[in-house]
Amino acid sequence: MSIVLRVFGMIDLFTETRPIWTADELIAAQGTSRATTYRDLRALIDSGFLAPVSAGTYALGPRVIELDRQMRLGDPLLRIAPPIMAAQRERVGGSQLLSRFYGLRVMSIHEDRHDARIRTSFARGRPFSLFTGSTSQVILAHLAAEQQQRLFLRHAGEIAAADLGANWPEFRERMHAIRARGVAVASVVDKDLVGVAAPVFRAPDAVAAAITLVRIRKEADHSVIESLTRLAIASARRISGRLQAVAAKERA
Repeated sequence: MSIVLRVFGMIDLFTETRPIWTADELIAAQGTSRATTYRDLRALIDSGFLAPVSAGTYALGPRVIELDRQMRLGDPLLRIAPPIMAAQRERVGGSQLLSRFYGLRVMSIHEDRHDARIRTSFARGRPFSLFTGSTSQVILAHLAAEQQQRLFLRHAGEIAAADLGANWPEFRERMHAIRARGVAVASVVDKDLVGVAAPVFRAPDAVAAAITLVRIRKEADHSVIESLTRLAIASARRISGRLQAVAAKERA
């Protein structure tokens, strides 16, 4: 294992359900020597990524908060999308989520809520599977066909469990259907809510994120879903256009 993968693997062990670890637990979890683990711990503490909690126990450190602030201020997507979301707040009438993805995870990075009754499970910073929910599905549908095929070969069980296809042709057809519609509509994680998600592109063929419009399910009839579909597609296109314009300016 490379040093980078080993160190980031240690950081990944600190989760919502397991926020504090001892050195011995880290050694056991990573299968590394005591000397290597303590060397990595010292580097992570010195750089602020981890912090001692008490004698022999550790948690995430203040550097994580520093990076979060830098992301909020510096990420072009977080500069472009929130004003667009705020401008359509009353038309959406519910809540809006802006989400990024990496690897097999999708994560909300901004929420704009109009209806105080709506509380989604997609809190900012909480990761979800790339195969679960409308946000995940619309991103998955807009990945390149080669990426989709690799994902199916490696995660066929998860894809089938998410009702996205029991075999490659079924999965491919489901992804084509979402692409053709322009949005994914689902009530999977929060079953009393419905989410309508549209893809955001950092380049014409490179999906980077998604905007999801959320309403209370029993109040969202066909006409509401169609209205949300048009809004989601339009706002995603505006965000994509501005995001790509920023990228082009940076390259110039």
